[in-house]
Amino acid sequence: MIKYSREQIIAALEFNAQEVIPGEREALEKEVDRLVEAANKSNQVINQYIGFEISGEIHLGTGIMAALKFKRFTDAGIACKIWLADYHTFLNDKLDGDIESIRRVAREYFGPVMMQCCKLVGCNMDLIEVLYAENEYKQLKNGVFFWDCDMNVSKQLTLSRVMKSVSITGKKEGEGVSFGTLRYPAMQAADVFFLQTHIVCAGIDQRKAHVLTREVAYAVPSKYRLIIGEKEIKPIASHYYLLHGLGKPVNGAVAKMSKSKPNTCVFVYDQPEDIKKKINKAYCPAPGMEGVSEEMIRELNPMLDWARKMIFPAGRVIKIERKEEWGGNISYASYDDLERSYLAGDLHPGDLKNGLSSNLIEWFEPLREYVSQNPEGLEFLRTVK
Repeated sequence: MIKYSREQIIAALEFNAQEVIPGEREALEKEVDRLVEAANKSNQVINQYIGFEISGEIHLGTGIMAALKFKRFTDAGIACKIWLADYHTFLNDKLDGDIESIRRVAREYFGPVMMQCCKLVGCNMDLIEVLYAENEYKQLKNGVFFWDCDMNVSKQLTLSRVMKSVSITGKKEGEGVSFGTLRYPAMQAADVFFLQTHIVCAGIDQRKAHVLTREVAYAVPSKYRLIIGEKEIKPIASHYYLLHGLGKPVNGAVAKMSKSKPNTCVFVYDQPEDIKKKINKAYCPAPGMEGVSEEMIRELNPMLDWARKMIFPAGRVIKIERKEEWGGNISYASYDDLERSYLAGDLHPGDLKNGLSSNLIEWFEPLREYVSQNPEGLEFLRTVK
């Protein structure tokens, strides 16, 4: 039987995290202590989840960044759920807007490829499962149906509170949005209680949904609350970093990696020549460039961003191959060493790009092989997006 460790769970929450909620250290430790104590006393498993819209092809910011969080949680003995939210996708009008197409993509492409991403980074696969909203919403869980839970969450919310949360769908407050889109935040909050997930995780763009979920955690009737052992708790949230896209910032603002801009992102099964082509064209500010400061290089360079947030946290080494007259071969096992060398002008942008390309090409070979042997899901997705 698993005995959970406060230190290990806090480390998993904070790993690669831009934010953890609650944000104050004392409050976080208090909530984790409550969770661990109740789990160990009751021998109940702690659950964590990341929810996904089935809205297109899986790039590094989705597949690998989520998988790295799953790995840390499974290392801590936490059961992780890949939640494929077909109704949410449908309400947000993604893919071709047909829920049966969305469900087919979820089953044949998204779920299997996400599981392969988890294998790639070394997750304990015994603690990971894919859940499909299509199936789960039909089930009675702990005496509760999802739609009962959803309505009880909705009853706690005002329209203005929901409007403030619509940015989780990629839309802005004040834009003309459908009533279906307004249903989205309450459903996302209800998922947490229905699935009994004690830790919620996502990119930082989903923080409003998790704040809302914590706000209603003790307001919903007791039968719908989040329970571990005999204790009622609020979900603890961990928001991981979003990866930079490869394009040049616009008006000084970095665009996150987006599947809608395929030339500025890398998909987890991209062919070697495509990875090289995309990275070779990437924005890569370097020392000595006019109007470029060290701070700008640190904050805006997507090559450094990927190294800092993804490659080194995965425990990988970046190998640079170059001629002796240009410094010879060198390997970097830490981000600090890489950044120091780059800012000092000891590492050329072209060499950095080549090193990252080679790393990703080698790393993602199992994913390319899997998709080439199981092409049906991706082929179908490309007919409907």
